[in-house]
Amino acid sequence: MSPVASTDVRRGLWRSRWAAVGAAVAVTLGGGGLVAVNAASSAPSSVVTIDPVRILDTRDPVNIGLPGPFVSAVSQKLQVTGAAVPAGATGVFLNVTVVGPTADGFLSVRPGDAAGAPSTSSLNFKAGDIVPNSVQVGLPTAGANAGKIDITFDAFGSPGPTTEVLIDVVGYTVAGGAGTGPAGPAGPVNLRWAKVSANSSGATLLSGSGVVSVVRSTTAGVFNVAFNASIVGCGWTATLNDNDATFSAPGEISIERRVSTITTDLFVRTYNSAGTPTDPAPGDGFTVTVICP
Repeated sequence: MSPVASTDVRRGLWRSRWAAVGAAVAVTLGGGGLVAVNAASSAPSSVVTIDPVRILDTRDPVNIGLPGPFVSAVSQKLQVTGAAVPAGATGVFLNVTVVGPTADGFLSVRPGDAAGAPSTSSLNFKAGDIVPNSVQVGLPTAGANAGKIDITFDAFGSPGPTTEVLIDVVGYTVAGGAGTGPAGPAGPVNLRWAKVSANSSGATLLSGSGVVSVVRSTTAGVFNVAFNASIVGCGWTATLNDNDATFSAPGEISIERRVSTITTDLFVRTYNSAGTPTDPAPGDGFTVTVICP
């Protein structure tokens, strides 16, 4: 959206909305109305907030950052990285204030490698205004303009009018946002499991992976689950299942290696709520999960 002169601004009203630095659009509601500021695409970044630090005040005798005032329509570069913002920062969050412009106009804040006349604005204002706004802008990380922003006051095409400009930096972004951070634990490289319907009549494998057979022992509540490879050094769990539409009686379950000489089999034992070995009720059963490195 091109900057336009504002003739119906409600005086003193200003708000801001932040969008991510990158391929998104930073939308600001400044003193002069709705303005869209397009930013070049950049890598995902993380936000770091800081105590506000003034990096520009063009008023005499202060002259922080750059001497002033800004003259329409001359762009100036301001070094942002330094004491408050580290080198390599990918963007900055700013509070920008225009003080006492001598003509209606707009202020455009762009990345430091911007060239040519700006076609977007960060603040719109009328002569004599004091207008603040929140501005988010990307920073070049390489080249002659690394860590700089480009600032232009434009009196809607009229050369010569002036304005003072104040800028406070309140935060910055650094590379390393979405999709980055410390690596989590590696996922399982070998998962085996068996879902079983089990009762006093026997055991039936309903579904599974890497399982060879499921057999009920002659002892109530004891089942042998055999897998297709060694489970030595693996971890395993077992849970009771309600495989039908009725509620099961409460119970317990345990799991262990069958014997030390058999490397592929697990014993599953089921109990009632009193701890007595008991087969699951008809329609019920258990699930065994084995996770190997």
